[in-house]
Amino acid sequence: MTTSIVRIGPMVTTEVSSAQLLRTALVSHWKQQQPSSEEGETSADENKLLPISNKYFDANVLLEDMEQASATEAANATKEDAVILVFDMLASNPDRSGVPGTTFDSLQAVHAKAQANDTCGDLLRLCVGVTLTSLSPQEARGEKHEAEYSRRILWCLDHGYEYVEADLSQEGQAKGHDDRDKDGFARIVEAIQGTVWSGAVMKERQATKLQATYNEDANAIKQQDAENPYVPPDPSLMSIPKDGETATAAAPGTPSRNAEIERLRQEIDEDKVFDEMETVLREASRIRE
Repeated sequence: MTTSIVRIGPMVTTEVSSAQLLRTALVSHWKQQQPSSEEGETSADENKLLPISNKYFDANVLLEDMEQASATEAANATKEDAVILVFDMLASNPDRSGVPGTTFDSLQAVHAKAQANDTCGDLLRLCVGVTLTSLSPQEARGEKHEAEYSRRILWCLDHGYEYVEADLSQEGQAKGHDDRDKDGFARIVEAIQGTVWSGAVMKERQATKLQATYNEDANAIKQQDAENPYVPPDPSLMSIPKDGETATAAAPGTPSRNAEIERLRQEIDEDKVFDEMETVLREASRIRE
């Protein structure tokens, strides 16, 4: 199966970056969804791989560092499918200063470099603001939080990104996955799960499976009918007694034929009983009138 590449960053080598935290959370989430496997050799990409599987397709998605891609590498690599830009919400709060971390405004240069390297995939583009706890709008974006939110949304729209704010605490990672309209970490998972990646292997539709099963059953029935054609019984071989007459066999009897004649006799006797009952009921009705 071909692996699709998703560039995530920027990564910071001197400290744990927001992008590293998000990648760890995503890989951990997908590992929890997979059945446990036997221990053995592990791939170098194990901590970057997301095995996608839904009712429509299977795919392997690799979360690669943005900084590891150059123009030469991009030309030789698997087609770049997506990019996830990640920044620190607290460091990007305009009312705070001196908070370490990647800021929202620094993403412009990261995006431009990704475009120059042809590593800015267009199947999915996410711009994710990360926190490690639940924050109020003022704590996350400052006193003028609505204006700051609008500014970020407009930049994302201009560059083809979906804007998401995600709480990566354990509680934040666990909530919202069953909601119809998802946000936060659950929305990131949904976006990755629902993208039809370039390396996706499509599954057979359920309707196609049912049609194939129906066709197989129909062909089997036709084959059985051809091998065992139905032959109706010959009436000339049976003698049905009339009223007051003794039944006679038209041909030497066999156990199966004798049983069939006996059933016919029972049916005739039952019909006689019903006829007599109807006559009695009609007479009783006439008397009451």
